[in-house]
Amino acid sequence: MSLKEKAKMMIPDSIYLRYRYRKIMGKSLNLNNPQTFNEKLQWLKLYDRKPIYTTLVDKYEVKPYVAGLIGEQYIIPTLGVWEHFDDIDFDKLPDQFVLKCSHDSGGLVICSDKRKLDKDKAKQKIEVSLKKNFYWMAREWPYKNVKPRIIAEQYMADDLRDYKYFCFNDEPKLILVCSERFTEDGLKEDFYNESWKHLDIVPTLHQDSVHSIPEPVHFETMRQLAKKMSEEINFSRIDFYEVEDRVYFGEITFYPESGFEGFRPDKWDNEFGKWLSSSDMYCLECGGVKYYLTSSCGNLLNTKALVDYKFFCYNGVADCVMVCTERETGEPKFYFFDRNWELRRWNIRGKNAPEGFSLPKPSNMDKMFEIAEKLSIGIPYVRVDLYSINGNIYFGEMTFYPQSGFDTNLLEEADIALGEMLDLTKSNHRFADK
Repeated sequence: MSLKEKAKMMIPDSIYLRYRYRKIMGKSLNLNNPQTFNEKLQWLKLYDRKPIYTTLVDKYEVKPYVAGLIGEQYIIPTLGVWEHFDDIDFDKLPDQFVLKCSHDSGGLVICSDKRKLDKDKAKQKIEVSLKKNFYWMAREWPYKNVKPRIIAEQYMADDLRDYKYFCFNDEPKLILVCSERFTEDGLKEDFYNESWKHLDIVPTLHQDSVHSIPEPVHFETMRQLAKKMSEEINFSRIDFYEVEDRVYFGEITFYPESGFEGFRPDKWDNEFGKWLSSSDMYCLECGGVKYYLTSSCGNLLNTKALVDYKFFCYNGVADCVMVCTERETGEPKFYFFDRNWELRRWNIRGKNAPEGFSLPKPSNMDKMFEIAEKLSIGIPYVRVDLYSINGNIYFGEMTFYPQSGFDTNLLEEADIALGEMLDLTKSNHRFADK
């Protein structure tokens, strides 16, 4: 691994995604109040991290899970599984098969005639994929702990067409049809609605097919299966194939194009985003406790005079809270308060505040301290941001390195005091093995 790659791995997910989003999409990423489909996919990468997602993206482990959910008859048969390419006994494989890696999106070798297979080329492609952790490419958390393996599947058809159902919670809203994958002109992508009407949505990476695509025979069956498989998932794309009058499950994808896909016209990025915000998509589960930032709160987050409460937490102990006010003016003001709501003159503005200065203390401040402490258990340091709106508490975000560790607004005595509370000997926190 190069020094550049190692350095990239040290960048926190939220900062890395902001950088990639601006570089690819050409605009800033709004994580505080995401609006577009692609923005919300980035938000979900950071905050919707259910352990089951790792199973669902594992191309080997997902099969028994899906079979138990919808039936074995929809699963493409697995011919073998190996950890190393040299372990594959090609003599035991049929004349046609597909090799793919369990942990990524690219380690694929399609063999339509075993006699013509270039094994050296196939080995090179597969082994390159085996060495990669797909998570680091675009911080798609479900892939982080997938075990790299090679699987061989039954060869299905020469011109396989994908039917990809875009599901918002358990509602399949759109179908993306991928066709002509191996033609001279390359892959074509066409969007259809639930009535099989062709839509004027064109992904920027591919073109529509010039051929009319008929409604699949088992369109409704696939829709019902997608509906069942997407229950309790904020967004998922469920892929199917229709081969010789039978339906087969393909894969589950949580972040199409890693959440960096443009659409023409670009209005569709906002339209998809509205569908995603119609559910309680903003959910953080930590330590068995779920915290929700719902779409209704999303509207409240636009309210003027919204106050942020940023709790400085050390391994389950919330020492103080930094209160952010007047954000809507473009010049937010920050003040530190301890648990007794006494002003700590730790930054320039606090130091210059008049004697007896204070801010209104929310009635649920003790509860916010309690929530921040629950979220920070086992973490040497984290800043937990919360809101108090109409008497209700809402989760904002978790920050591990405020100002990337370069906060020049802190007074020297505050920097020292905060540093004394951070015990680096306890850095093996609860996420260390994830």
